[in-house]
Amino acid sequence: MYRKRTAPSCITLQTRLAITRRQLAALAISMLLITGCAEPRPEIGEIGTIEGFVGGAVVEEPRAALVARDILSAGGTAADAAAAAYFTMTVTYPVAVGLGGGGVCLYYDRSSEKVETVDFRLRPPSAGGAIAVPGALRGMALLHSRYGRMQWGALLSPAEKMARFGHQISRALAKRIAPQAGRLKNDAMAARLFLHADGTPKGEAENLLQVELASVLTRIRTRGVGDIYGGQAGRQFLQSASGQGGAATITDLRSYRAIWRETASRKVGNHMLHVPMFAPGESPELKLINLASGNAGEDIAANLFAQADVAMTMDRGEGGFVIGDSFGSAAACVFQMNGAFGTGRMVANLGIFTAPTINRALDPALERGADAWPGYPLPLLGVNEPLGQVVMAGVGVGGPNGAAAAAQISMATMGQDKSLAKAMADSHGNGDGRVQALWCAKGLRVGQKTCQFATDPKGFGLAAFDKF
Repeated sequence: MYRKRTAPSCITLQTRLAITRRQLAALAISMLLITGCAEPRPEIGEIGTIEGFVGGAVVEEPRAALVARDILSAGGTAADAAAAAYFTMTVTYPVAVGLGGGGVCLYYDRSSEKVETVDFRLRPPSAGGAIAVPGALRGMALLHSRYGRMQWGALLSPAEKMARFGHQISRALAKRIAPQAGRLKNDAMAARLFLHADGTPKGEAENLLQVELASVLTRIRTRGVGDIYGGQAGRQFLQSASGQGGAATITDLRSYRAIWRETASRKVGNHMLHVPMFAPGESPELKLINLASGNAGEDIAANLFAQADVAMTMDRGEGGFVIGDSFGSAAACVFQMNGAFGTGRMVANLGIFTAPTINRALDPALERGADAWPGYPLPLLGVNEPLGQVVMAGVGVGGPNGAAAAAQISMATMGQDKSLAKAMADSHGNGDGRVQALWCAKGLRVGQKTCQFATDPKGFGLAAFDKF
């Protein structure tokens, strides 16, 4: 029997549309629930932001290396990690790095493909005097302002917490406290912090609490560096320094500026090796590099520096690190206190060691004037310019022998394609000199598989990278 076909009613269409909408809504809710159950991706500033190779930090003090690695993992640049490592070392390694000290950095920026010198050396006050005007804090602030991407406070927090709540003294620091016990006992605050009641030095794994320094780091974190260079902390610094033979004024502090400078460079193999340049012409650092070329087995330090200076075994209060990030930028920084723990005397209520302006017994080359630089400690950066890649970063500290060792290692890796381990082993005869270095034959951005990181065993530092 024939049946007449009828069109679907409006009610049937509406019902079907309603069912479809309910199904889509249920699907959307399910997707939201699934998304909500997943771990949110870390944001910049959180450890784990960078997946895979995060870069590497080779630091003379191990806790600072771990802090720097965490900053790299959180998406920070080499400049961020350098600032964080510096602040940490003011707490964990004050023998060589302090708010009262100075130094020099080389920095390669991947975006601009340029190597620059950041000059924040200790400077004598305008009226002379025994206590130098500090520069390291200004230098780190300048480096961060141009190449950092993380918040300033995040770079100080690890150091601030270690100072406030205490940390265990590392072997690196303990080995350098012991010979200085006789000097430290002459300052009440230094003796309380670094010595036992009977005057013996505190040792490895003992707790070190620095509440006064923590309060200064808090002020720098919240108020910026101006508090040291002209604020209340700066006035306290000057008052204490005047009692130590200092003649600096508030104007000296306020007028201090870290300086961007060019670099001197030399072709080594297929790469360009950069060193600081503080004045036009051939720098002592470049002269050292030229001497190291083809003279790996010779005592090149003796050819450039006074023999008495080369043979000196006194702790010069030097330290350093190299850091490379996953983006391809790198920093090589050295620091000075012009003697172990600087003057050996602290600023009351601040927990900061002062540094002498010129200690002729430690640094005779400074006799030549305030702008002279004796060629050590030495930072180096090797760059393959056609590839736009950092291949080598190194620092040599511990006097002329450290600078010579760093120069020879750079030649052995970049010029002879030696492994970093072999180059470091060959340089171990360089007295008290210590080297921290990284070598990436195919470039830093290629990653961990082709990069080598090494810390000098004489210094008890740490090379911290993706796996350690």
